[in-house]
Amino acid sequence: MMKAKIKLAFRIVIDENSEIVWDRYIFEDTYFEYKIQHQVFDDKENPVKNYWELLRKNPHAERIPFLLSSAVVNYVAQLNGEIKSLPDVLGNTFFPIENFKLDLISSNVEDPSKHKIGLTFYTPELLLIDIIDNKYLLSKNTSGDSFETFMFAFHPQVAIASYTAL
Repeated sequence: MMKAKIKLAFRIVIDENSEIVWDRYIFEDTYFEYKIQHQVFDDKENPVKNYWELLRKNPHAERIPFLLSSAVVNYVAQLNGEIKSLPDVLGNTFFPIENFKLDLISSNVEDPSKHKIGLTFYTPELLLIDIIDNKYLLSKNTSGDSFETFMFAFHPQVAIASYTAL
């Protein structure tokens, strides 16, 4: 039996083709904020249009993804600490989230179709008891001898973000 303390990460990508209303609001608000931040970091005499050009010209523009996070915080708060679209094998809401990180995949101040962000959500520490038939056997209780468990099937957008062997 393996035992380890782990944190899982779930990543979604949001772009102009996102159809969920929550994703659309995040797309619009982060694009609006991106255009503001782009102006702050751009060179007034020799402006560029896209994020990667901006990053090459001004290394301080690497702070933009962190600054865009402020446009997402209230939307993440609406989730009340769990991703409801990732149930455990019994169909119960499973995926507790403790924090998130935004990464800016691409953007362009004149073309919203080029704006794309990634949101990665992280669970609190969980006890990984075993892996059975492509399912994680987990517990929210990370210490002791008796564990209330649940199983979560492997998912293409979920990865183990941290692992501490016991």
